[in-house]
Amino acid sequence: MDEHLLKVTEEFITQRINWHGQNESEMVNNTYMELRTFVEQLSETLTEEQQLLLRNCENAYRVSDGESERFYYNAGFSDAIKLLLHFGEES
Repeated sequence: MDEHLLKVTEEFITQRINWHGQNESEMVNNTYMELRTFVEQLSETLTEEQQLLLRNCENAYRVSDGESERFYYNAGFSDAIKLLLHFGEES
């Protein structure tokens, strides 16, 4: 692939990834905000020991969410990028 086309393609892909990361659907955003509200309400009713467990659950959820996103990216999106960037090249 010609160097200029490769650079433009990489920039386009990066812009699309960033756009989608910054423009989640309303449903995703609302659900996340609802989760935050429930966690805050629950946290106010817990003992210190229970709050520690809730914090551990929150941390585990964040790691799980990030790893799921990374898994699906690696499973499909990266393949599409490779196809776009290396279409027509011999292996």
